[in-house]
Amino acid sequence: MNIQLKQRLVGAVVLVALAVIFIPMLLSGRGDLGGSIEGSNIPPEPDFRFPPVPTAPKAPPVAAAPVVPLGDDDEVVLPVAPDKPAPAKNIVKTPAKPVPSIAEKTTPVESGQLSGWVVQVGSFSARNNAQALRDKLRKQGHASFVESIKGESGRVYRVRVGPELSKAAADKLRQRLAKESGLKGLVQAYP
Repeated sequence: MNIQLKQRLVGAVVLVALAVIFIPMLLSGRGDLGGSIEGSNIPPEPDFRFPPVPTAPKAPPVAAAPVVPLGDDDEVVLPVAPDKPAPAKNIVKTPAKPVPSIAEKTTPVESGQLSGWVVQVGSFSARNNAQALRDKLRKQGHASFVESIKGESGRVYRVRVGPELSKAAADKLRQRLAKESGLKGLVQAYP
């Protein structure tokens, strides 16, 4: 085929296509050709207004943590097991003061103040020794802490496990500590 003939045919096809596309746009025909879509099939816009979020109720007031005095003169003498001698420099002994019984250590709970029970497992004059025992007990899974008090011979560091809410639970904890760690503790009221 001739190149001029091809160009003329392509040009004619392009012109016919443009006419089919643009002539209906230019002429405003009012006649119904059928198949026209009335309205829209797009759904209405959703309502994005949400109901107000109810506020959470206010938490009841929590009682303040009990204050633990650090300069207290209370000292506790731990009995030394005859089969396990303890180093003499770490045990604090007070010959003038008798060991208070658990009943003497209990004080009535003041209003708004919580109380509990702890097991005292050691009393040391060296902070490092008390912290070492505390860390050992923590590795065994016991909640333990060191409490510092001022004694007649200087600072004393008491290692305590707990607190527990009931005396019976503290006594069970004392028995478990004796079985697991060989520590004979004293159950005492806290704080």
